[in-house]
Amino acid sequence: MATSTLRRLGAGSRSTPAVGVVIASALLFLLTFAVFPDLFVQNLIGGVAYGMVLAIIALGLALILGLLGVVNFAHGGLFMLGAYGAYEIVVTQGLSFWAALVVVPIAVGVLGVAMEVSVLRRLYGKNPVIGLLATFGVFLMIEEATRARWGGTPLTFEIPPALQGAIPLGVGQIATIRLLTVVVAAFIIVGIYSLMYRTDFGLTIRAGLQDREMAEFIGINIPMRFTIVFFLGSAIAGLAGVLRGAETGMDLSLGFEFVLLAFVIVIIGGVGSIFGSVVSGLLVGVSVFILPVTARALASVTGVDALNVAGIGGVVPYIVMLVVLLVRPRGLFGEEGLLE
Repeated sequence: MATSTLRRLGAGSRSTPAVGVVIASALLFLLTFAVFPDLFVQNLIGGVAYGMVLAIIALGLALILGLLGVVNFAHGGLFMLGAYGAYEIVVTQGLSFWAALVVVPIAVGVLGVAMEVSVLRRLYGKNPVIGLLATFGVFLMIEEATRARWGGTPLTFEIPPALQGAIPLGVGQIATIRLLTVVVAAFIIVGIYSLMYRTDFGLTIRAGLQDREMAEFIGINIPMRFTIVFFLGSAIAGLAGVLRGAETGMDLSLGFEFVLLAFVIVIIGGVGSIFGSVVSGLLVGVSVFILPVTARALASVTGVDALNVAGIGGVVPYIVMLVVLLVRPRGLFGEEGLLE
């Protein structure tokens, strides 16, 4: 009885910091809304749209890392290829953006399968550091191939007129291309979750992770299923690249920047949790947009200009990760011992 009581007290003490963080965040949000209501709403909308992009990038990475146990650094290169592939389809080949939205993710998925079959298949079950080094080498190859094909200068391509405007939401407006990103991302998230947790295919994947020998003994083709998962994760990265490239353009820093963010989001959400990747992507996206406005509001209320730190949005993902890991080391929805 004494032991159980101590455990309950320990659990309560660990939850106290989390409650404090939530209350403090809510108060800061209310303060920001009171000082800059229009700016707050507009940045909240932008943060949700950005968070959905981060969520689907991290979702593809989480599939590969959580289900296959491979730290896939090349995921950033596949994301970058999605953006440049859209440029190739729209500008060089003269096809429509809608064609790029379909063709490019499939092509990137096929490239991911080639990488999985030729490089990563022999690394399953081994030290994750080996996979990290191998995929980092693949990432560098993709980056240099991209430089050779499209050069090192930033590029953009024109999106259809229907996606160039903005849609009023009463309390603000959202760019049509961002709205498309939100809709596509929501569709992908629901589809992947349904596939992995509501179908026999997903059940066989998880069975193979728990006991591969037994799964193969009863006739499940585990290598084929792992390859399909890798195709899905790579195609999602390519799709996210198409959407991001359409909104902001692309350059060679795109892959490295977003793969770091994807890893941060997977860590925050918890390795192996699809739901965690979505929640943490939205959390980071909204925080990146809102925290600079919050700092400006605090500076306005207190009169301390030093609180309005320039460029604070760039370090927000790492601040969020630090806070979450201090409160819950496994991440928000992580499973203990998943990669052990």
